[in-house]
Amino acid sequence: MDGTKTMRRNLLLLLLLTSFSIALYGQERAPSALFEAAQCLVTDPHHWVDVKGLKELNLAYLPESKSFGGEKYIYVIVYSSPKHEDGSIFDIRLKDDDHKRVYSIENDASFTYVNKEIKFDEPPLGGTWRENQLTTSIRLIQKRKKWYEAQVKQLLKPYTHFRCETNVEDMAPAKAAAPAATPAAPSTK
Repeated sequence: MDGTKTMRRNLLLLLLLTSFSIALYGQERAPSALFEAAQCLVTDPHHWVDVKGLKELNLAYLPESKSFGGEKYIYVIVYSSPKHEDGSIFDIRLKDDDHKRVYSIENDASFTYVNKEIKFDEPPLGGTWRENQLTTSIRLIQKRKKWYEAQVKQLLKPYTHFRCETNVEDMAPAKAAAPAATPAAPSTK
């Protein structure tokens, strides 16, 4: 009898420890395209995603190649809350240049998603068509319910096997840019 009780107790302890390890390590690692795109978002001089004070980012993504004549895009969401109700979506084009992958950040928009309703904080650049593309992508990502966590310290590590660029610098000011200096008034002397 004592051997059976001990075996049961050990089995329960093993199951408990296994469930803890699944909870701790059950989060699937972000696919390389998502991880690299997230690296661009946190390291680009445009400062797309502010990671100050954060230990990890909550991410989701959707690869896309049908809507743009076969060009490869990835929609990346960086969530602001663990409930996946608000965040920013980024439209990133993938291309190859000189044997390096290039992540070209082409658009972004902040949104809330409550009761299956998507609302943008400001209309995305590109008009109604672009807003519809981003809305559809958010809906598909939310429907998939596949989220990833990426450690900020890993995202901030230097990289050399891909390159990041942005195509909206001329449309929107960089978020971390210092205010422009005002010219001095002409001297009347």
